Amino acid sequence: MPFKEILLKKIAMGQRRQRVLSTLGPVGSGCHVDKKAMKALLLSAGFRCLPLRGLELYLREGTADDEVQTIFVLDNDLPAYHTTVGDVALRKEPTLKEMISIRNAMRILNDADVLVSRKETSVETVYQEGLSRLDLSFCEEDIRQLEYEGRAAVEWKDADAVVESLALFGELLGLLPAPGTLRMDHCHIRGRFSKDERGGDGFGPFVVYNLEEDTLRWVPEKIVLADEDALRCFQGLAGGEGLSAQALSGPSVIRFLAEEVLRGRV
Repeated sequence: MPFKEILLKKIAMGQRRQRVLSTLGPVGSGCHVDKKAMKALLLSAGFRCLPLRGLELYLREGTADDEVQTIFVLDNDLPAYHTTVGDVALRKEPTLKEMISIRNAMRILNDADVLVSRKETSVETVYQEGLSRLDLSFCEEDIRQLEYEGRAAVEWKDADAVVESLALFGELLGLLPAPGTLRMDHCHIRGRFSKDERGGDGFGPFVVYNLEEDTLRWVPEKIVLADEDALRCFQGLAGGEGLSAQALSGPSVIRFLAEEVLRGRV
């Protein structure tokens, strides 16, 4: 599989992870988890679905239904158990006959002996397992191909392809979306977060792609987020005002990002 496709898979997994995490609430809160995103995450991590008693159980591919293993339940608490399918079914959806047994009742009321994780921990476990299945190694040719496609997208004014290119290089370089206070309409912005000597938050350098104006810039400056004039300063820089000599625009931004990857800078 081409490196670009593998990297896009990683990006998609990260997006699904964030969607699931954003819908989680405290255990028993009644919050509705994004099951569609979690199901996709489980499948990408090599789990198979086993419907049973109205439950959606997820087991690792290649395992037998009756063996002791890690089993994820797709419900609002996202519990993971280390036990058998039959035991999970009994604890989660017991029949009337099963509930009559005192021993079964104790198992139904207390799952601490088999519970592995819930909620955020379960999501992170599945996400990391999915990542382990991806070969994220690359060579110079892979990066040059990404650079060629990204520069072509800028030159041909293909907005969707430019955004995809920035997402790919952003993933490789750890460039994250701008915080809410710095977001701008019609702009795709990614940059580096940092801390100053006093522990204050900073953002930059950053890349900004204005889809409405069809401009792409690399801005080497850093914005101190606590500064009262941070937003005004940021908007000015993003619009091309007061840039230093190290600033870049157009296809040269994509070339610069590719060189950053090849130099191993993050």
